[in-house]
This record gives sequence, structure tokens and C-alpha cells, in this order.
Amino acid sequence: MSHNHTFSEQDWPFDCPVETLVVTTKLVYDKSEPIVQVIHYEDGEWQFMCNTTDDPDDGIVVCMGCFFQKFPEVAQLADLPLGFDAYRDDINQPWDIEKLED
Repeated sequence: MSHNHTFSEQDWPFDCPVETLVVTTKLVYDKSEPIVQVIHYEDGEWQFMCNTTDDPDDGIVVCMGCFFQKFPEVAQLADLPLGFDAYRDDINQPWDIEKLED
């Protein structure tokens, strides 16, 4: 299903296609909880998590372009390498970045 975004192609900071699907939670997407963990798996999958729930019913899959449009601050992690994890205790702290364990 094709849809439009309000940002220009020049503003797209990620190496993946804008239509890439990402995993997040309903709590992040409705802005009830902040993003405190970003995972960029070796296979290219992205996850943007609040780490307040592990209920599968709270998980959602959204278009990366739509996610970036709603959360433009994620551009600061656009260069997170494959196989790495960025995390913080709260939104006022800087991101800590480490390689994912095998």
C-alpha cells in the first residue's frame, strides 16, 4: 500500500527504503512512553522500544517513513550500525551504544 510522507527525499536520513517496516509498541507510537531503546539487527530490522511492556499485543509494525515523520528525533540514530543497540534510561540522557550479543 503506497502512501505519502510530508518530508522531502533529501531529509530522509536512513540507508533503508522509506517503506521499510519497523517494530515498535502502541505506547511509543501514541507517545504514552518515550523511546529508550533502538535496535538495528544484523538483518536490517529496526525496533524502537519503550521497554515498559513485553506483551505481544502491545507490539505494532509501522512504516519507517511514518515513524520518522512522527518522531524526527530518531534521525540522530540513523547511522546506528547493523548489529548494534542504542539505549538510555530516560529521554534526558545521551544514548549508550553497544554491539548486540550473538
